[in-house]
Amino acid sequence: MKPFKFSLESVLTLRSQEEDVAKNSYAEAVGFYNRTVLSLEEGLGGLEQLQATLSQKRQGVSDKEDQLLYLQTIRQQRSYCDTLTQRLARADQLKEVRFNLWMEARTKTQMLERLKERHKERHTAEQARQEEKAVEDMVSARWIGLQRQLNYAV
Repeated sequence: MKPFKFSLESVLTLRSQEEDVAKNSYAEAVGFYNRTVLSLEEGLGGLEQLQATLSQKRQGVSDKEDQLLYLQTIRQQRSYCDTLTQRLARADQLKEVRFNLWMEARTKTQMLERLKERHKERHTAEQARQEEKAVEDMVSARWIGLQRQLNYAV
């Protein structure tokens, strides 16, 4: 019997490649999300440090221009943190979209893999059936041959 060959192997290969691309794309989105989270945490940490420094300057003796400089820096840092918060929201959405695309590609690939598995099981069962039939034919042929020899001998 012929060896097993899945007729949709090229489609399965293509779908597997699409799944790998989607998986890598999702990994990039997760990396971007994680980097954005770290940047936001650093930005918020810097903002807290600036506010603590301004608070200390207000308690001690410092000139007005120095405090205004810190206030301006705090505004800039808040603006930066707001920008990072918006970027984080977009990164989260991107991560979710790419995860869904990956899962969709994975489902398509798994569907073809299950189909291939069913075809292979049918092929194996058919092969086993044909081998069993061949063995039965050989046994029958021997039996008939022995019967003929016995009939001629009598």
